[in-house]
Amino acid sequence: MNPDLERLHPYPFEKLKTLFSGLPQSDKSPIALSIGEPKHPSPDFVQQVLKDSTARLANYPTTAGIPELSEAIGQWLKRRFHLQDIDPASQVLPVNGTREALFSFTQAVVDRQRQPLVLMPNPFYQIYEGATLLAGGEPMYLPCTDATGLQPDFDAVSEDTWTRTQLLFICTPGNPTGATLSKAQLKALIQLADKYDFVIASDECYSEIYRDTPPT
Repeated sequence: MNPDLERLHPYPFEKLKTLFSGLPQSDKSPIALSIGEPKHPSPDFVQQVLKDSTARLANYPTTAGIPELSEAIGQWLKRRFHLQDIDPASQVLPVNGTREALFSFTQAVVDRQRQPLVLMPNPFYQIYEGATLLAGGEPMYLPCTDATGLQPDFDAVSEDTWTRTQLLFICTPGNPTGATLSKAQLKALIQLADKYDFVIASDECYSEIYRDTPPT
């Protein structure tokens, strides 16, 4: 067995369920704000497309997914983030969920033979830590406080730390703070990645949650 399994923490939603188990019952309907599970029915047109596609359930899906899906994702990325060139065949890979993608990505990127550091915001999505530990990396937590605008203070990271860094997780808008990194901050991080030869994993699964102007 992988000895790093003993370093993992219980999943937070399992811990939360345990905490809730002893609460008294109420006649009020609770509003769950934990795991983020949808509370509204899927739109009719989505359900209809799924019904019309049931014949494809007889085949195993390919790892790359169907070309139509990758092309649609690529076109959305261009519209949403004003990107110029997206090659769906080589730059888009559909996954079952962000957790699975982040875990697999970390296993592929981290070289456990080189005492790797993996930097991540704190608080953070727990898979950042779990994937790091099982990849043989050392997680380093960058505090997100009021003083730092609820984002990591990247200027406070030492040069020695950047030298050991193999992977940097960023989350914008952040979970659970909602804070976003500016374009200037993102450019500075890319320059650091080029200088110190590490990979940036940008977790943007909350990009479509906003009030007025969509974050870019």
